[in-house]
Amino acid sequence: MLAGQRTNNLPLIMIILLESPLSFKKYLKFVKQFNQDVFCPCCGRLTRKHGKYEKTVHSKHQSFRIPIMRRRCPDCNKTFSLMPCFTLPWGRFVNHIYEFFGRWILEGVPISQLAEGLTTSSVSVVSLKTLYRWKHRFYDFWEKWWIDQRRQWASEFQEGEGVLSFYRRGIHSQEEIQILISFFFGRKGSIPCKGRLFSLINLRQSFLHR
Repeated sequence: MLAGQRTNNLPLIMIILLESPLSFKKYLKFVKQFNQDVFCPCCGRLTRKHGKYEKTVHSKHQSFRIPIMRRRCPDCNKTFSLMPCFTLPWGRFVNHIYEFFGRWILEGVPISQLAEGLTTSSVSVVSLKTLYRWKHRFYDFWEKWWIDQRRQWASEFQEGEGVLSFYRRGIHSQEEIQILISFFFGRKGSIPCKGRLFSLINLRQSFLHR
């Protein structure tokens, strides 16, 4: 899946989200053995290898320097980074850290109580400023995903009362979230367990990061 990230006045960095193992050790082995064809999402031309760079990613108990493979399109002359799906282009942490943050936010846990719980053994206490920035990004992502899933859900159930029956009986937000997640993964595979949800939603979204 294609995504883009702009840093200050630098050119847009093109990201292709890569379906990869969710553990660091398996990912390192995966990179060494990676020989798949990668096609340019802009023109469809087969891209060429264009080196690698390293990115530091923090988990709860350890930090890793992981290789990020790059590709270049000979026609578009654009460079793409193949980002593993367990991390975000702008993120310093693995996705399950952001996922549990998002779950706590949806449960109504105050930001002031989350700093200590999100602190890792390799990173000092996450500042409140950082947590508020995470909250803003999370709600931005969640709102876009939720609206998109509602739209698709409604379009696939137009006969009879369709989705109206759920709302007429008084559906609450947590129940709607579970239904939308079940609908999303019902078409794409089994519902992932906690800690894998964000990575697999992340992988299946087009133009997720802007």
